[in-house]
Amino acid sequence: MSVDDGVIGKLIEHFSLHDKDCQKYQHEIFTEMRKSCPVAHSVEHGGYYALSRYRDVYDAAHKPELFSSFPVTIPPFGNPTPMIPIEADPPMHRKYRTLVGAQFSPKSVEALEPYMREMVRGIVDGLVGKSEADLAKEVAVALPLRAILELYLGVPEKDWEMLKNEFIYMLQPDPDATDEENQERSMQAGLNCTMYFAEMLEERRTQGYGSDLISHLDQAELEGERLTDDEIFGFCLVLVPAGFDTTASVLSRLLLMFAEKPEVRDQLEQVIDDPGKLDLAIEELIRFMPPQPGVARNVTEACEFAGQELAEGDRLLLLWPSANRDPEEFPNPDELVLDRQPNRHLGFGSGIHRCLGSHLARLELKILLQEFLHRVPRYRVAPGKEAVWHTGNTWGVKTVPVVFEQWETA
Repeated sequence: MSVDDGVIGKLIEHFSLHDKDCQKYQHEIFTEMRKSCPVAHSVEHGGYYALSRYRDVYDAAHKPELFSSFPVTIPPFGNPTPMIPIEADPPMHRKYRTLVGAQFSPKSVEALEPYMREMVRGIVDGLVGKSEADLAKEVAVALPLRAILELYLGVPEKDWEMLKNEFIYMLQPDPDATDEENQERSMQAGLNCTMYFAEMLEERRTQGYGSDLISHLDQAELEGERLTDDEIFGFCLVLVPAGFDTTASVLSRLLLMFAEKPEVRDQLEQVIDDPGKLDLAIEELIRFMPPQPGVARNVTEACEFAGQELAEGDRLLLLWPSANRDPEEFPNPDELVLDRQPNRHLGFGSGIHRCLGSHLARLELKILLQEFLHRVPRYRVAPGKEAVWHTGNTWGVKTVPVVFEQWETA
């Protein structure tokens, strides 16, 4: 959809990840940013700069000494202590990340494949025979939420929905509310989740430790010292939303794409049984629809970056989707090329804060594609209904109401 240049200019001036029009016209905005204002200034949320070119976004992500990751969102979540490790800077960042790195390593994630496949098959079983469904709720959110809460944290099923709702309050602010209202809601949700994890922690200490991450963190040491409760809660406040909402944003958009662009499904079905080709396709999907629209950085000292004079305390927003569509880095960047090579995308971020759960996200996407495409018939958006998108720190689809074609009978 074309839009007047003046409108795009106004959207750049008022750019916000919380704005529905910025989301709707994102590619027109990013194209104009890269061309005419690669370090664009937005007056929203107290004012900040947005980086849109691949090279600038990459370079900024690799300068933690100059660009602090606390706070990591614009506007900030409002949590009184940093979320660990995503809002930690060196040298503590490496020490914190090392504590949980093994649990998210390729080897550890590979060991989860049979559990993940059983999980996905159960989700698909829940769809079989239905005439219609909400694929966002029943698939895109359900899979990553269950994976992180069950496989990593040992949260009982009765509490999954409550935690999901609290974290959505944090991650998906109301675009029609003020920053202050959203921050208050986010802070309350963060407090509610912290209180829940405090009860889990106390239970582990009194009833005995398990194999979950909270048990692991409470027994871990940094330089001979046990973690504080606040540090443990800081980990939890990252691991849950990072473990489900980012992946859910990709899955929801992909499942909607299958309804709106069935040719994409056709292309994926041609590679679904070839592991090498499927791996390439997954990397391209992450480039094409990255889990997060952007992360924030805080300037630690006056400097010049990408031709822009920056003062201490200035805020930056690193726009992963724009970097991933930069024609200087990717030929035909607006095309989904499932065998794209090379593909140095920034869909999982870059630098020291590159997504800790990237291997887990790849596994979820891979198994879902294999099971879903083999068993679920084609579908379309339900007549009289429409997909509902959300803005915020992830950009995804809240509801994907579909009607299925004929299910195959055994």
